[in-house]
Amino acid sequence: MRRIGWLLAALLFTAGTASSPAFGVSQSDLDEVDRQKAEMAAELEDASDEVRAAGAVLAETEARLPGAQHDVDVAQGRVAAAEAESAQAAREAEAAREALAAAEDEYAAAAAAVDEARESRAALFNATARGAELLTVDAILASDEPSEAVDGLTYLEFLMDGKEQAVQEVTLSRREAANAENAAAAAEAEAAEAEAAAAQALADAQAREAEAHAAQLAVQQLQADQEAALAVAESSRDEAQADYDELEAESERLADQLRREDDDNDHGGGSSSGGGGGGGWVVPVDGWKSSDFGWRMHPIFGYARLHGGTDFAASSGTTIHAAASGKVVYAGWSSGYGKLTCISHGGGITSCYAHQSSIWVSYGEHVDRDEGIGAVGTTGDSTGPHLHFEVRVHGERVNPVPYLPSCLCR
Repeated sequence: MRRIGWLLAALLFTAGTASSPAFGVSQSDLDEVDRQKAEMAAELEDASDEVRAAGAVLAETEARLPGAQHDVDVAQGRVAAAEAESAQAAREAEAAREALAAAEDEYAAAAAAVDEARESRAALFNATARGAELLTVDAILASDEPSEAVDGLTYLEFLMDGKEQAVQEVTLSRREAANAENAAAAAEAEAAEAEAAAAQALADAQAREAEAHAAQLAVQQLQADQEAALAVAESSRDEAQADYDELEAESERLADQLRREDDDNDHGGGSSSGGGGGGGWVVPVDGWKSSDFGWRMHPIFGYARLHGGTDFAASSGTTIHAAASGKVVYAGWSSGYGKLTCISHGGGITSCYAHQSSIWVSYGEHVDRDEGIGAVGTTGDSTGPHLHFEVRVHGERVNPVPYLPSCLCR
């Protein structure tokens, strides 16, 4: 048998560690991976070590790929959203800068207006500072002519109105300049905030891009692992077929032996009583049904093959019980079955118990229904501790379940 285990070990390592670093893996994802690996292991029970290892990689990658691809889709969506946010933030920053420039221009114009108003009214303010208004009032009051006094008062009123207007103009200009200065300061703060937001949005977009890249790499790694595992399995296709053919040949040899036992028993060889049919049978082990009897497609190569029994998962060392009373017609090693016990129940009906860690009965021995006959193991072509339970009628394998209690419980 060709040995390429080092490659498969590397594939198993990478497949086991390949998941999206950006999003992590949930417990349900891990449970799904374990479930698919267990199913693959059960379906490849009679395959070579290389094919079983490749199957484990395939189950791992096939279980992880949908989640990894989903991570890529989510990451790419985040990239698009972050890029849009970054672009919007950049536009807002540009608008804020333009508003700042306009506010600064407005402030400069307002400050110029203050200077202009101050300069245009400088003569009036200077006259006021020198007391010119008081002199004018004295002159008007000293006039002997009423008409001159009226004209003088009118001029004085005009002078006072001009002063008040000048003060209002300068005050208004100063207020507008102060408002413009405040607006410019606010615009500058908004511009700085907008630019900071744009920088943060750009950094977020770059981070999302890194996540998407990491997620895509995870998918590519899983796909590479899958392709490599398929290549390994394909390289063992002929060997796997040969192994399966050998198992089928072993099954046929066992069938021939059981048929001979049937003939001996029919000619007075001591057929055991009891047991035939499903009424009085018991489930042979305290475990749960992990694989059904029947034809199924090879998960890698695609050809149909018969799984000739029902598997019950149980821990190593768990007691195996005789499903019904009868005579032990086989007790020993049998190639892919490992340590095997078969019990004839009369009428051409035989039950067989494979992959045992130990056998507690001997050929020709009579056993009672539910009697302990051995212990669960993983001998022969087995991927883990379990009982492979077969029922044969005149040597031919049939579905064991109808012979057992409907609850499949002990």
